Order: sequence, then C-alpha cells, then structure tokens
Amino acid sequence: MLEKDELDKEKLYLQNVSNALKNKLDFLNKTYQNYSERTHELSKFIADNFYDMDAQEAAVQRNLLDNLNLEKEGVGQAIFKTSKQSERAYFGRVDFKADNDVSYQSCYIGISYLENINGFPYVLDWRAPISSIYYDYELGQAEYLAPDGLIKGNINLKRQYKVEGEKLVYAFDSSLTINDEILQNTLGQNSSSKMKQIVSTIQKEQNQIIRSSDFENILVQGIAGSGKTSIALHRVAYLLYKNKISSKDIVIVSPSPLFSDYISDVLPELGEQNVQSTTFEEIAKEKLKSIINFESRTDMIEDLLLGNVERAKEVSYKEGQEFFESLKTFLNNVTSLSFEAKDINLGDKKIKADVINNLYNERYKSKVPSIRIEWIADYIIDQIELEQKNVEALSTRIKKVLLGMFKITNITEIYLTFLNAIGMSLNIFAGKNVLHFEDVAPILYIKDFLLGTAQFKEVKFALIDEMQDYSEIALSLISKRFPCPKTILGDIYQSVERILNHQYLEILAKELNDAKLVKLAKTYRSTKEITEYCQNLIGLKGAINFDRHGDEVKVIDSKNLNSELNEEIKECKEKGFKHIAIITPTMKEAENLYINNSDLENAILVSDSTSELPEGTIILPSTICKGLEFDCVISVRKQPINYLQKNTEYITATRALHRLCVINIK
Repeated sequence: MLEKDELDKEKLYLQNVSNALKNKLDFLNKTYQNYSERTHELSKFIADNFYDMDAQEAAVQRNLLDNLNLEKEGVGQAIFKTSKQSERAYFGRVDFKADNDVSYQSCYIGISYLENINGFPYVLDWRAPISSIYYDYELGQAEYLAPDGLIKGNINLKRQYKVEGEKLVYAFDSSLTINDEILQNTLGQNSSSKMKQIVSTIQKEQNQIIRSSDFENILVQGIAGSGKTSIALHRVAYLLYKNKISSKDIVIVSPSPLFSDYISDVLPELGEQNVQSTTFEEIAKEKLKSIINFESRTDMIEDLLLGNVERAKEVSYKEGQEFFESLKTFLNNVTSLSFEAKDINLGDKKIKADVINNLYNERYKSKVPSIRIEWIADYIIDQIELEQKNVEALSTRIKKVLLGMFKITNITEIYLTFLNAIGMSLNIFAGKNVLHFEDVAPILYIKDFLLGTAQFKEVKFALIDEMQDYSEIALSLISKRFPCPKTILGDIYQSVERILNHQYLEILAKELNDAKLVKLAKTYRSTKEITEYCQNLIGLKGAINFDRHGDEVKVIDSKNLNSELNEEIKECKEKGFKHIAIITPTMKEAENLYINNSDLENAILVSDSTSELPEGTIILPSTICKGLEFDCVISVRKQPINYLQKNTEYITATRALHRLCVINIK
C-alpha cells in the first residue's frame, strides 16, 4: 500500500477528477435540454406552417430538424459515456518519460478521455496509443506507436486502483501490469447473467490482439477460459475509438441470440453503443426464406448425441475441406456443361447464341456463373443504345433470360445430383420440407454460386465467434457476405461435430486471406482444480492454468438424483454462489430433468429459443451453453465414451467458475 502522503495526493487527484466529471455531466445535461427544446420548437413550427411552406422550404426545415436530432443524439451518447466514467473514473497509472523529454508524464488510464477546463488531460482513454505501455511493459524501458511514429522512453511507476464513484478503495504500486492479487480478486467474484468488461485486467497477449492492425484478418485459437470473446469485444471498442466510426459499421456473428444477450453489456460498460449482431442461422433463414425451411444446429447436435452414428459420420465429412473442394469442382463442371446459349432478341437488336456461348465458356470461364451472367448482361447492354434510366430494369430482364439457359436451375436438385455423384446419402430432410442443418450451407453455396452473393460492403469490420461451430462452407459464405477485415475466434477443443487440430487452423488462416494466427494457451476462467479436471477429460496438453484454487471437483455416481441435486444447490448457496447451472448433454434430457424434478428450488428451464439468460438456478443443455459462465455447474450425464460425448462434457465443465459437480447417471 502507499505511504499516507502519497495516498492523500491520490485522494485529492480523484476528487479533482470527480469534480471535472460532475461539471462535464452538468454541462452535457444542460446542452441536451437545450437541444430538446430547440427540436420541440422546430417540430411545432414545421407542423403549424406545413401548408404555408413550399416544397423547398419544407425540405430545408426538415433537414435542419434532422441535423438537430443528430447533434442531440451525440450529446446523449456523451452523457451515457460520462455517466459510466463517473462510476469508475480510472483504474491505472503509468509514469512515462520519452527519451526526448526532461520529465515524467503521469498518465491515468480509464474507459474514456477526460480533461479539465484548461485542457489538462486528467484521464487517458485505455485505447490511446500511450496507454498500451500500461499493459505491455514492466518498469524500465518501454515504447509505443504514436501517430507520429515510435516513441521510446522509460517507465518509473505503475500503479493500480479500485475506484468506486468518489471513493478510492485501494491504490498500490506494481512492476507488473496487473498484479496477480488484483486478478485473483476479479476472477474470484461471482458470475452474472451478463459478461463483464475486463479493461482493467487485460493481459499483454490479450492487448496485442486487441490492438492488432485494422486491415488484417486475425484468427484466434483460444482454449476455454482464455478470454477470447471478451478480447474480441474490447477489440471492437478499440476499432470504434481508433477509426472514429459508428457502431453500425461493425457486425458480430455469434452462436445464438442467447449468447448475443449474454455479451450485450460489455460495450456499454466501456462507454460504447452495441454493434449489430447476427447468427449463421439468421443469415440462412434470410437467404432461403422463399425456398426451404431447415432444422436448427441444436437439433442436429441433439440427434448426434442421442446416438445417430451414421449421421455423425456424414456431418463430420460435410463440414470438412474435402467435401467443400468436391462441391466446388462439381459446380464448375456441371454449370459449364448444362449451359445452353440461345439467341437474345431486344427489339431490333439480336445477340446471337454463339456470342453468348463464347462469353460464358471462354472469355469469362474463370469466374463463377453469377459473375459470368452479370458480365454477359453488361456486355449486351453495352452493345445497344439505351437511356440511363432503363439500364437497371433491362439488366434484370437479361439476367433472368440468361439464367433460363441452364438445364438445371433447381438448387436442391443440383445438390442431390452432387451427393449422388460422390456416393453419399440423398436423405437431406429431417421432416417434410425441413432440411438437415448440415445441408444448409452447401445449398446456400450453390445458390450464391449461381445467383451471386449479396455483400454488405458498408460493414467495415466483422467479428466471427465460435469458428469451430461453422463448416468450411459456412465460413466461406460469411466471409463473402462481409468482405471486410475480420477477427475470427474459437477453440478447436470445443468442436463436437468433427475432430479439429492445429493443421486445420493453419489451413483456415491461409484461406482467410493469410489471416494472422494467434494462439491463447492460458486459461483464467475456472479454478485450477476445475481446469485440470476439464483438460484431463480430453487429454489437452500444454495449457497454462492461472493459479486460483477452489474446491475439488465432486464426482457422484447417482443413486437419488433429485436429492443429490438439491443437496448440491444448497451447498452452492451456502457458499454465497448465486448463478448455478444444471447442464445436461441434450435438450430432451434437460426437459426430462425439469419435469421429473419439479421440487428443485426455483429452477428455470432454458432452451435455444430463450433470448435472455435468467438469474438464479437454471437447467439447460450443453448445446446452448457455449461461451456462458456460471458460479457453479452441476453436470448431469452418462459416462462419456466417444469423442463427441467427451468434448460435450468438456464444454459443459468449462462453464464453471468456482465449483463443479459431476453426477453420473445410468
């Protein structure tokens, strides 16, 4: 701890910062009120004088109102950010002297920048270039990349704080960025129904991912509990800050709506608005809505876990690289062979079949059919004189005519022909007009191959989480949809459909435009007892476990499940734990447990249709628990035998922060 004189100085500094935050918040609130009054008055003026204004004047007034509302929204965001900062003004300090300076600069670091009325920087944003040295260096020589170039210098003090409003809870010096005691305390806290921001405990290897180059693809392999999802969200906050872009410019592709809700507090806690999010299933529904329905990935995994061995083999193959390459080869051949060019008559203009055939099979043969059709349509339009206003309508008409020149245009029929050609089962339906999930991505790929991909070029950065849950084809489809720099995260040890290894990561990185591959081998989530149990489940070697100890993992061969569950829940609550998850392998087993153990105290059943994680004791299947965290996990399952079952149990067990109980049932 600090000496009294130094502690008094720190308390005085915090008081000055708190006063500055109050003044800023007061000014912003008054400004917001002013904007509210002005927008109200202008809205009333437009309504009262609507019939007396001509079209030009009305447009001018509406434009003024739109600009006022935008400025008002900006002030509202500043109020939100300043309010967040008032709860925790800063968390760290680093005293740094650049080689060309004569004195040290004390840099206090928080979630946002703050200055006093004279422009003196009280607090620096954690994303500012100089703030990186707080995470990356111990005392002594350090450097950071500023807009003007590399700045080298020396650190002679690093200090950590816990600030709650105007109260300084503690402050102490440390040569390391994050003292283990602070990290122990943070990791030892109870979980919540939302993921927490980790800005004050970011580790060096995590910081390097967060601050990676804007314009490169990054592939992150992180073992369970390594913080990869949290790192990705902090990277989003960093990109928003550095590039001065809107949250509308970034998209997150996440495993499920439930997971999207779980991570929804992280960016707001960092003073940023949430970005748009979607799932692969939502993308597929949008693209196939007029063609076919399909089962969920959860239903597919349920079927595999319930022992459908033949389907498990097919799913594993269909999600791999060999299947994808075979599909691409087939499509290249079949679309060339099945295209029969015909004359196109446009008024007094005729484009002969041999010209179209030459364009399709010779000049443009290196392109996919959708591009060939697009370019042939452009070529035809160039051959005729046409008013500009009619170009788009004619182009659409020509493309429809060209698509009609394929012998086979039914996407499902093309896919079945392909499966037959490679000797696979033609049973692609789970029910009437309900496609198996593993066949969704191939069907979508064929559709895009023929008709083209709708690209969201307005999206500047994309984050794809749980990459091991996506097939090779699905990842390709997502990449084409968002042709921007991406951060792709996942854990090959949490794959349940197929066996993945580090060679897979290297191949995937190359396919993603030579993405930078980063591996996180240190886990922070669970106690050492839990992580060692989990790693032994799947024979995971080389992981580094943070040295936080807790109860030994309890393994019970069940005799009276209801009694054992109630006893374990009681023990968890007596220890002060609030978030308890009873996890079964499948949804069917979760439903049966919920129905047959109705006296479980206030337990809530969570399914894949649940959009918000409830508080307290919950029952849920392993198929939707990925990425979530709980104080205590009670795993109710049969003894795992095969790869699929062991990895499923690994996913379940690694959800536990402080306590894990495994109940084996017959």
